[in-house]
Amino acid sequence: MASLGEINRTTQGAPGASRFNLQNGGRFRESAPPASYRLLLVFLLLLYANTPMVLPALEVVRPAALIGGLALLALVGEIMFGTRKFEMAWPEGVLLIAFVAAATLSCLTALWPGYAVGWTSDLMKMTLVFFFIVNCANTERRLQGVMWIMVIGGLFPALGTLKNFYQGNLQEGRAAWVGIFANPNEVAYSLVILIPLAAYLAASRGWVARLFLLGISVIYLPAIFVTFSRGGAVGLVAVVGLYAWRKRALWLQVALGILVAGGLMLASRHWSRGEDFSQLNDDVSFQQRIATSQAGFQMFIDHPWLGVGPGCSVVAWPLYAPQGLYTRGALVTHNTIVQVFSETGILGAVPFLFLIGFGVYQARRLTLKSNMVNLGIAIEVAIWGLIVCGMSGGYALTWFPYILLGLAAAARRINGETA
Repeated sequence: MASLGEINRTTQGAPGASRFNLQNGGRFRESAPPASYRLLLVFLLLLYANTPMVLPALEVVRPAALIGGLALLALVGEIMFGTRKFEMAWPEGVLLIAFVAAATLSCLTALWPGYAVGWTSDLMKMTLVFFFIVNCANTERRLQGVMWIMVIGGLFPALGTLKNFYQGNLQEGRAAWVGIFANPNEVAYSLVILIPLAAYLAASRGWVARLFLLGISVIYLPAIFVTFSRGGAVGLVAVVGLYAWRKRALWLQVALGILVAGGLMLASRHWSRGEDFSQLNDDVSFQQRIATSQAGFQMFIDHPWLGVGPGCSVVAWPLYAPQGLYTRGALVTHNTIVQVFSETGILGAVPFLFLIGFGVYQARRLTLKSNMVNLGIAIEVAIWGLIVCGMSGGYALTWFPYILLGLAAAARRINGETA
């Protein structure tokens, strides 16, 4: 049997491995997480909370940017002083950097270079969060900590959306919140992808934690419904159905089926949006979404290599909009795949699509060939939720794809170290 000193030397010698202490009758306890990990959690919570939008006085401080900067300094310091080794997460990290590089190059030929630079700057910040998760959430316990913050953080947009709905603060009959959650479709998709993460966290907890997570999910569902996002509704059904199927538990399948079916019936009775899933051929909103995809493909044909610039599909819309189509202004592209092709061309779309595909593939592998089956199911289903919602929304320049992909890359790395 190895001595305590040998165990400590083994765990401390592995780059990026967690250090453990042998206490309490032979039980291992993970050492305190580093500052970079703690700051990452605070940053994610502030990202969901949108504090400057809720409390405008905080705009001067910019708490999320401040905490993000401190987290970056902490991570760089830990790498420089040898307490951790930087993990690139091959090939996801390389694919993400290639996508960012293509977006940067696209700014040179963008229809509105300044606008494209602003969106590319945001994309770089999203990329940093991906690498933070990969490098800081280097044990399953820490990865669960990130998920807890995400699930709890989701209460901010969920409650804010419900508050706006009941106060009548609507956008064409649809509810949303503020900041990065000001669009009803983005509220819906950001909550949909949290449901499998909440289910995973509840699976290994006691009844108190399970009831707490159930309560959070019960808040999510009406918040998703009052956005009246058809893409969000389809994504919710896909996420719940796939999760129940992957878990292969009949009681779970029945319970989730009843929950979603009841929610959808309730939503259909109180659907305040002018359009639903019926008569799509005569649905102006649906026709506008199809038109944005058609226009996006035309943008790609005219600018095949670098596109029209990150975020600039809305700028190009008046140039490519079909004649006679009714709109109140420029429209964003309502399809994530079309969005990356139209805005970053082939050079950006190829690494982006491989990045998403590899995330799904690796999460699926965790469910088949590892001791992290439940974690793999949760992440895989969440990514599929993103993909399904992305069929009717352009989400390439939002935070959550890169957070989910960071979870997938971190889980694969943890499994590789502990296998």
